[in-house]
Amino acid sequence: MSLEPKFIQLRVYAEFSEAHKVFVAYCLETGGVVTADDEDTLKDMMKELLEDELTYALRHKNLTNLFSSPAPLDIWKKWYETAKKMKPQSIPLDIDTSEAFPGLLEVPSEAQMATAC
Repeated sequence: MSLEPKFIQLRVYAEFSEAHKVFVAYCLETGGVVTADDEDTLKDMMKELLEDELTYALRHKNLTNLFSSPAPLDIWKKWYETAKKMKPQSIPLDIDTSEAFPGLLEVPSEAQMATAC
């Protein structure tokens, strides 16, 4: 088990929307939202969205816009309540940090996804 600290650690809440008949995932910190017809696609889409957003923010050395619109407070509450019941799934994020941190090949980052599906 690696005890290496994470450079960025985000939280994601996932649920099934009965109203829209789709799976929905929300990133608490960035406010990013994705929808999909199944849980595996939902996880893959959120991973891709977060990797793209983080790589862009680091490339431009600007995290302000990335964290300017977090998820609504009720989503944070749902994440916490779900995470207390079942340990969130770790989703490793592959982020290109070469421009932000020259000389470092990889900076460990992840999202912790609590699923109420």
